[in-house]
Amino acid sequence: MSENYFLLFKTADAEKRAWRNLVLERQKVIFPIVELTRGKKKPKVGKDKDGNQLPAEQLRALSGIYGFESNYRSTLELMSPCMELFVDLTREPSLSCFETDQLSKSDMGYQAWVNFVSSLYKASNNVLPTLIVNPSEDEDEATYVKNIEDQFDAFAAKYAKIAYRVSVLEDSEFVYDIELLKHRFQTFKAAGGTFFIVLDHEYIRPRNGHVHSKRTSAIISSILNVTNDVEIVCLATSFPKSVTDIGEEDFDTFPVEEFYLYEMVRKDHPNIQYGDYGSINPIRNDEVIITQGWRPRIDYVSDHEGLSVYYYREKRLVLGKNPATNQNILAPYPRHYTSVAKKVRNRFPYYQVLKESWGCREIEAAANGNVPSNSPSHWISVRMEIHIIRLLRQLGLDVI
Repeated sequence: MSENYFLLFKTADAEKRAWRNLVLERQKVIFPIVELTRGKKKPKVGKDKDGNQLPAEQLRALSGIYGFESNYRSTLELMSPCMELFVDLTREPSLSCFETDQLSKSDMGYQAWVNFVSSLYKASNNVLPTLIVNPSEDEDEATYVKNIEDQFDAFAAKYAKIAYRVSVLEDSEFVYDIELLKHRFQTFKAAGGTFFIVLDHEYIRPRNGHVHSKRTSAIISSILNVTNDVEIVCLATSFPKSVTDIGEEDFDTFPVEEFYLYEMVRKDHPNIQYGDYGSINPIRNDEVIITQGWRPRIDYVSDHEGLSVYYYREKRLVLGKNPATNQNILAPYPRHYTSVAKKVRNRFPYYQVLKESWGCREIEAAANGNVPSNSPSHWISVRMEIHIIRLLRQLGLDVI
């Protein structure tokens, strides 16, 4: 089985809540990959002289618009119980900002990024670097090579572990970078270092893991044909942006496909390690404002007959009409969260109360009529905490 559970953490509020409520003993055995993102937009900034909000592309070119520093500092403080963690920069445009763009510049061997990671390490000595590759448009090949080599050398001189996260969908030529550095990998390993290549599949649709596994096995073989001096992590998530993209309106179930992908690839490459997004979809929507209400839904991660997620979801009942506005009066959210929590809890034998699980306690409380929150974000946190426990158990890493 995998030696580690690599958890990609994109620093959204729901993720932070799930992590805060994960018991300390479990936090300590997880190996996070913290993807540094912009944070929330600060109020009263990013407006033109007439007070109108500037478009997103202009905001990205201005410093101090988003809470980048407060976001990464609060995240690293949360991660302090971890023995080790990798920091990486987001490449998602909707999560980027002026500060992330500046840090990703390739100038002088990615000096801005190297110095930034060093400053994080001084404050939190569990921080480890991720090698980033982001050449400028006018960079010739010789400069491209030197910048990557200089970045690697700077990290190798200071840290015992380095990661390199690859987008399986987008980074089709990354093996070229592996070829460039293969002799450095050998020297790094001989000195006691470990270089991790993280194959990030991002979102994979449930029940499609077999298709991805063939491609991934071939990619791993191509890496190992270049060098054996690396560790390989298979990283993915299969939780959809909307459950109704793959399921029914009120109830459905689907496999935790990222784990099945890992198991299928492991048949060809038994030494790979496991990683996922903690059941979070890669497209973050924490700044979306829901104005028309939502259907209460609770998800649960089960291990009965294999790892799977099931959910119950309800449309709010119409209780009558408001005579003043002629608009529907809808049943209160707690009524429906109690109802779906009862359905989740009563799905025997798929539902189990997990030991020392905050998420299970929240479901139990809601089922008993004490709904802790009507926020969809809260119930995302519940799902994530339960998912993490399930995976720790599946990997033989749970300490409780």
